[in-house]
Amino acid sequence: MGSTTSNRQLAAKVLFFLIIMFMSSNPANSITCQDALKVILPCGPFALGTVPPPPSAACCSGAHTLASMADSTEARRTLCQCYKDIPPSVGIKPERVQQIPQYCKVDVTIPTDPHVDCSSIP
Repeated sequence: MGSTTSNRQLAAKVLFFLIIMFMSSNPANSITCQDALKVILPCGPFALGTVPPPPSAACCSGAHTLASMADSTEARRTLCQCYKDIPPSVGIKPERVQQIPQYCKVDVTIPTDPHVDCSSIP
């Protein structure tokens, strides 16, 4: 069973790497989608639902780093849009993403609701 979990985690990491490669970035922003996804990559298996709660320590570390990267309105809007741009076919479970701040005890100023209007984020 451990091998199956490892294979799923590897598949999730590969999937996130592919997303990083294909997502567009805006060099004018202080943060890019690629930057954000590299930091939050360890959360992939949890966000996909392939591992049970809680998320890993590496995921929580990435969540804290991502929260510190969201230090401006522009960065928060970019991060919000990155999350919204991940295609549903990837299999990210929004309810799992919304649980990460609680499990990791991180104060997030970026909405995790895929339906939010990112342009309204202060």
